[in-house]
Amino acid sequence: MRDVVIAGINRDEVAALVVLDLDGCRLINPGLPFDDLAATASDPLIRGAFRERFAKLLAMSTGSSTRITRAILMDTPMSIDRGEVTDKGSINQRAVLEHRSQLIDHLYSPTPAADVITL
Repeated sequence: MRDVVIAGINRDEVAALVVLDLDGCRLINPGLPFDDLAATASDPLIRGAFRERFAKLLAMSTGSSTRITRAILMDTPMSIDRGEVTDKGSINQRAVLEHRSQLIDHLYSPTPAADVITL
């Protein structure tokens, strides 16, 4: 994982949009393509590794504000043109949440889809 955008404003749960580090993911599965974010985000080994890490994080949380219960591995890069990333590489959380509102709704669906990691 390279970065995480936390979602949860006006929601009952805290969730995360995970920005993958493709080089790091290839340490888990060396057979992954070098530049295919969608393939990496859907890879069973990567998804399993993140589920395991999120479960450990959840076990250490001390309250509802620190309990990430849902996550999605982003399969498209953040956009500098939409202001999601600054020129210096920092993430603009507000822009990500605004421009990816459909992804946030998908993340919080009462019946999560297969691409949503739930804990």
